[in-house]
Amino acid sequence: MDETTNTKLTSRLNKINLNLLLVFHTLYRKRSLTLTAESLCLSQPAVSHSLKKLRLLLGDPLFIKSVDGMQPTPFARQMDIAVGKGLFYFDQAIHSNSEFSPTTSKREFRVSLVDYVSQQLQPKLIQHCLTHAPGLCFNMLSTRIASAEGAQQVLQQHDIDLAMVQLETLPLTSHHEYLFDDEIGCVGDATRHGHKSHITLETFLNTPQIALSHREDSPSLINERLKKLGLERKIVAKTPYINPLQEILVSTNLLCVVTRSAADAICRNNALKFYALPLDVPTFKVCLCWDERKDHDPGIRWLRKLIRELI
Repeated sequence: MDETTNTKLTSRLNKINLNLLLVFHTLYRKRSLTLTAESLCLSQPAVSHSLKKLRLLLGDPLFIKSVDGMQPTPFARQMDIAVGKGLFYFDQAIHSNSEFSPTTSKREFRVSLVDYVSQQLQPKLIQHCLTHAPGLCFNMLSTRIASAEGAQQVLQQHDIDLAMVQLETLPLTSHHEYLFDDEIGCVGDATRHGHKSHITLETFLNTPQIALSHREDSPSLINERLKKLGLERKIVAKTPYINPLQEILVSTNLLCVVTRSAADAICRNNALKFYALPLDVPTFKVCLCWDERKDHDPGIRWLRKLIRELI
C-alpha cells in the first residue's frame, strides 16, 4: 500500500473505532438494541449512542425500527458483508499464532460429518476428548457439500470449522486433506439377492432402489454412468440418512447404492450384504475440508491430526 493510499485510509477510518463496528455487526444479527447490549455486556443507552454515532458518520439510518425488530437498510446489508469479513480477518490476525492446548481449552468446534462417518468417528472422538481434552465441545452438524468448488461457500456460510466430505475428485485447493478412497457398491438382503460378491446388471436395473445421497445434488454419479449406456434404474425413494435403511432393506427386494464405509454401518447384525456394482464406477475420495480463512488456526490443525489418527 503506497503512502498516499495509506494516508487516505487512515483519515477515513480514524473516526470509526472497532467497538462501533462490533455494535453494528451484533445489532445486524440480533435485530434488537436490548439483545445487542446483553451480548456485548453494554448498557442499552451505550448501544443507542453507538448507533447514533454511526448514523452520523455514515449518513444512513442503518436500522429502521419495526414490529419485527431493527431492520437493516439496503446500505447496512451491503456494509455488513464487508464488516463481517473484516472482523473475522482481524480476529484471525490476532489469534492465528496463539497456542492451542487441548487439555485446557474451552473451545467449541463446529464439525460437519456425513452420518455414516459420524456413527464411526463421533464415539471415538468424544471418548478421546473426555480423557485428553475435557473442556472441549463438539457441535456436530449435517451440512451437505456437493462439490469441492462449493465447499468454501458452505463452510463460511455455516461457520464450519472442519468438514468431512466425499467427493468424486480431489479438490485443487490446498484447504483439504485426502483421507481414503471409499468403494461404491450396493446393499441388499442376502436372503433375496444371494451370497455372491456381486449382482448382475439385469438385477440392478430391474430392482427398485432407495437412493442415498449426503450431498445437495441428487445421487447423479450412478445415474450419469447409466445414462451414457442408455440405461436407467428404478428409484422409489431418496434419503440422506442411513439409519432407517437397516429396517427398510431387510426382508425386502430393495437395493441401495452406498460406499463400503456406509455399508459397514448398515450391514451390522442383520441379513444385509454389500455387493459390487455391475458398472465401472470410480471410488469416492473422502477428505477433510476447512475454511481457507482458518488455514493457520492451531486448534483446527490439532483436530485434523486427531481425526486422522482416529480414522
